Amino acid sequence: MKKHISVFIILFAVIFCFVAVASSPTNYKTMYEKLLKDYNSLKTQYDKLKKENADLQAKVNELSKKAGTSPVYEYQRDIILNGVTLKYKVPFINYKGMRFVHLDSILYCFFNKNIAPWKINDNQKALIIGPDLGPNGGIFLTDLPLSAYKSVRNSWGDQGRYGINQDVVTLLGKTYRKNIWWDAYQYSYWQSDDNRRLTFVQYILNGDYKKLKMTLGLDDDSEVGASGKFTIYLDGEKRYEIEIAKGEKGKDVSLDVVGCNTLKIEFFANPANYNCMIYPFVGDAVLYK
Repeated sequence: MKKHISVFIILFAVIFCFVAVASSPTNYKTMYEKLLKDYNSLKTQYDKLKKENADLQAKVNELSKKAGTSPVYEYQRDIILNGVTLKYKVPFINYKGMRFVHLDSILYCFFNKNIAPWKINDNQKALIIGPDLGPNGGIFLTDLPLSAYKSVRNSWGDQGRYGINQDVVTLLGKTYRKNIWWDAYQYSYWQSDDNRRLTFVQYILNGDYKKLKMTLGLDDDSEVGASGKFTIYLDGEKRYEIEIAKGEKGKDVSLDVVGCNTLKIEFFANPANYNCMIYPFVGDAVLYK
């Protein structure tokens, strides 16, 4: 009897386990199918990455071959002109056994001074060296390189901005497209002789010109009350001086510059009991040979 009871208990336990497994929320078949699907997806991604890696390696090999025939940048070289080593250094490019140098640098080699600007004119199929021609065959001063400047943008006297040939300079609504403008400042607590009132722009003329014509003024964006004094120096000698204020017409200036090497145009902000931003400018300045 006990034997029959034991068999019955075992049979009951097996049936119970089978029912429990069948009714379990864990469906091993579904899990297996999901894992198989994930595996196939990962394998596909792996195969794709493997192919991309092979493609990239092929490109690397191709670029490595090209690099062997690409231009090689050499260190900057000194220029020795008539036995004298110049301050200016020239970067060379070595390509297929030939040396190349940037046009700005080669112009310096030939002339021993900066020649600017130069441009390629596709319509004329020509290389044009030197400034654009101005009225009556003159050249615009602001096409020459600026050799030095000082501008002031706040009461601490921090260095300010300047702009060259920008379509932002206007005086009484008139736009001066050939121009140089810069920041100047008037601070109520500065002494009347404070050096921060003084700003300037400077050009090297190399004695190449005979006459200079230009307009001096304060841009319309200068703040109310802005005023000051322009002073022009040629080779350190004062040659012209004039007072000007915001809202006034520009001052037309004509100067003889025969044999002059350095042109310096200063602006001194007048003392006042208020603060203001000032934008002095030189407009349509033309040099004649």
